[in-house]
Amino acid sequence: MKMLKSVLAATVALAALAGAAHAQDKPRVAFVPQLIGIPYFNSMEEGGKKAAEAFGVDFIYTGPVDANPVDQLQIVQNLVNQGVEAISISIIDASAIAPVVADAKAKGLKLFTSDSDAPDSGRDVYVAQASDQGLGETLIDELVKRVGEDAKIGFVSGEATSSNLNAWIKIIQDRVKEKYPKVTLLEPQFAGGSSDRAAQLASDLMTANPDLKGLIAVASSTCPGVGQAIESAGKVGQVVGTGYCSPNTARSYIKSGAMGFTVLWDPAALGYLTVWAGKQLIDGKPFVASNEVPGMDHPIPYDEKTGILLLGDPTVFTAENVDSFNF
Repeated sequence: MKMLKSVLAATVALAALAGAAHAQDKPRVAFVPQLIGIPYFNSMEEGGKKAAEAFGVDFIYTGPVDANPVDQLQIVQNLVNQGVEAISISIIDASAIAPVVADAKAKGLKLFTSDSDAPDSGRDVYVAQASDQGLGETLIDELVKRVGEDAKIGFVSGEATSSNLNAWIKIIQDRVKEKYPKVTLLEPQFAGGSSDRAAQLASDLMTANPDLKGLIAVASSTCPGVGQAIESAGKVGQVVGTGYCSPNTARSYIKSGAMGFTVLWDPAALGYLTVWAGKQLIDGKPFVASNEVPGMDHPIPYDEKTGILLLGDPTVFTAENVDSFNF
């Protein structure tokens, strides 16, 4: 099964490259998500396509069929070998990408991160959804409002090596230590990219901790599993689910009360900004402190010290506003 998944991932990558090969007159910008086929990354793909039309590039979207760092790395290396001018990655394993970055630079290509970073890899820029600080603090502040300042809270995350997920967990832990000393945070559980595994872990946490008051789905792929587990356990109203979940993924759980709210950003806008950043890198245009991006309704800040382009502030989705969003 593992070999089959690897073959499928490689086939997807080669198909995407073949589709782009007919139009070598345009520069190419690729985005490699952590896995394909989930609403969050589908939305990033749609935003990337719009930006490609707007900025005159060919957009390549290809990634592993599950959140497997080895498969992802192979796909990125294939893109580098094909000479794709700008390649962006939602990093699964931050420790493994540096050699590929070095190879890309040696070939005169631009390799950068989007959605999940590898800050020590030598990447050209990181296109961030919102500040890690803002995301972590917004989520835990909103959750404590609902469960109280002496609650027990669990985590169900994705891949244990994902830098963005681990950064949010750490910020939540630091915020609790500083502001909510009576809150008990359980050790994070890691489900990989599997919603079924997330549901099982969430169920196990509730069984082992009958006094559990909150469950945080740290990865978008774990959101349905957490919501489903709370409903199946009959814990709606007793355990408040939340997480970094798109409105479409979490809508039914927000409306049922299994999830009190979710926190995220617009991934289509993130995909759009990613392709714009790739075109800027290809053209050799430097990022400035405040960037005007055609097609976006607000300036995009850039931190030269960290090399981060920031999409904006996080959004809180609730039963009152969730139907105003479609991604």
